[in-house]
Amino acid sequence: MKRFLEAGRLNSPRGLKGELRFDCWCDSIEFLSGVKHLYLDSEGKRPLEVKSFRETVSTVIFVGYEDRNSAASLTGRTVYFDREDIALPEGVFYNDDLIGASVKDENSGDTVGTLVKIEEGVASDIYYVEGEKNYIVPAVDEFIVSANPQEIIIRFIDGLEA
Repeated sequence: MKRFLEAGRLNSPRGLKGELRFDCWCDSIEFLSGVKHLYLDSEGKRPLEVKSFRETVSTVIFVGYEDRNSAASLTGRTVYFDREDIALPEGVFYNDDLIGASVKDENSGDTVGTLVKIEEGVASDIYYVEGEKNYIVPAVDEFIVSANPQEIIIRFIDGLEA
């Protein structure tokens, strides 16, 4: 499992005090509200200390980048968070942890493939399953019976084949 996961992308400065527009790739910017550091690399070697998040307009300010010009130097960068900084509720997993899980048919119990990709859709995430046949499955309760990093059980219906 990766320790540092993508949090989002830093966009253009907003105002004069180092506030950066933040395209958050997590469920919401609220999810990151307790995080004290974001990182400029996926190994956690280049930390940025978070001064504040603003949830209403999805922005972030970093210590040492509290003016428009220095904040602008971070524009376009992807930032990462440390999974150890956030305690997930029981039975909740990061999408990255589900990639590679075996996928089983709820009715037959047969393994039909492996989860190879998760895409964010408008209404829900979309699971891509590869096996003898390939499937595209909306990640909603109607289809996903259970999911954990080892196994995903899916309720298949006609039309899920890719």
